Amino acid sequence: MMIFKLINLWNFRRELKFVIVSFLIAISLPFIAVIILMNVGINIVSDSLTSFDSKTNKVQIHDPLTGEVVKEISPAVTWPVKGVITLEFGQSDLPYEVFHTGIDIANPFGKQGDPITPFMKGKVTYAGEIFWGFGKHIIIDHGNNVTSIYGHLSKIFVYPGEEVKPGDIIGLEGSTGWSTGPHLHFQINVYGLPINPRVFLGEGNPN
Repeated sequence: MMIFKLINLWNFRRELKFVIVSFLIAISLPFIAVIILMNVGINIVSDSLTSFDSKTNKVQIHDPLTGEVVKEISPAVTWPVKGVITLEFGQSDLPYEVFHTGIDIANPFGKQGDPITPFMKGKVTYAGEIFWGFGKHIIIDHGNNVTSIYGHLSKIFVYPGEEVKPGDIIGLEGSTGWSTGPHLHFQINVYGLPINPRVFLGEGNPN
């Protein structure tokens, strides 16, 4: 009797595979939908907080409640490090993030130690290390509710309260915290929420 059941089970192996695959697809659909919605959502938030006026070449900061432009700035900006972009803003970064809150820039040869500079002038508000997430990282306040984060550093050369500007070396690229290899996680926040750094840096590459 047991042998007969096993033979029947073997005969229906294709059907079983189909059922299992269908089941896995069904239970994964909500998860996929959440990823899509979150990716769309983070870009909507970014667009509602900042915009670039191509006529004046200024970045516009919007009120998070009304959407009105409260400030226009034309900062001198630069890429914080040279390298290859391995992950853009808003893309899926599982298992670390459902959506990526910044831009990842890596050394093309997988080496650590490339110098990091602020993307625009500001004041350091944090320079330290946590064992997870950004690892060794720096946060800089640029005024007008704009801050930037430089994560996964191997070394930090600045301290809270220090005034910095593009060209100053604030740290070295590394792989600390939740990192799969040497790179810089570069993030810009407006009103504490992540926005697409390309609003400030444009569509070029950090070469």
